[in-house]
Amino acid sequence: MCDSDKEKERSIFMPVFFSLIAGFVAGAVVGMLYAPKAGKEIRKDIKEKKEELIEAGKKNYEEIIDKTKDILDKSKEKLSEIKDKSTELIEKGKEKVEEAKEIIVEKVKKGKKEAQEISDYLQS
Repeated sequence: MCDSDKEKERSIFMPVFFSLIAGFVAGAVVGMLYAPKAGKEIRKDIKEKKEELIEAGKKNYEEIIDKTKDILDKSKEKLSEIKDKSTELIEKGKEKVEEAKEIIVEKVKKGKKEAQEISDYLQS
């Protein structure tokens, strides 16, 4: 699965997840309001449900933060690997350029020497 597919899944997941949570909350509130209980009991139930939802929200938030940190750490590792590999390739490239430079300088020297020999031969 490629990164764009994962991003699409994430972009679809979050709205659906929050819609489900909102639906659950609305259903719980409506269910409590129509339940055959006294107002005091209903308020107590609503308060308990609210606290449960807050705790669940905190737990989900912490899980999301942990997963985000994991993703960030993996991204940093990949970036470091890419940086190391690019540094290695740059060094190899510099070595190849230096080798080519040495070969060219040697060929130029040889060419000058041969040209001088030809020039000396023609002058004599």
